[in-house]
Amino acid sequence: MTSRLSGHELYSEGAAYDDRGKHRIALHGGTGGEGKGKCSCGALSPKLTSGTQRKAWHRAHKAEVIEAAE
Repeated sequence: MTSRLSGHELYSEGAAYDDRGKHRIALHGGTGGEGKGKCSCGALSPKLTSGTQRKAWHRAHKAEVIEAAE
C-alpha cells in the first residue's frame, strides 16, 4: 500500500471535481456524488460515483507514478 508520495495528495479527501478540475460542492457535505478525483500533481480521475472510488483511484495513480520512476 502506498501512503504518502511527495507531490501527490488527493484534494479534499476524495471530493468530486468537474471535468475542468473545479471543486463540485456536495449538497450535504462530504465526498459523495459523481465527479472526478483530483491529485495535487494535476491528474484527474475518470468520473466516479463516490469518494471511496476516488481514493482507490488515487492509490492506483500513486502506484503508477512509483512504477514509472523505477
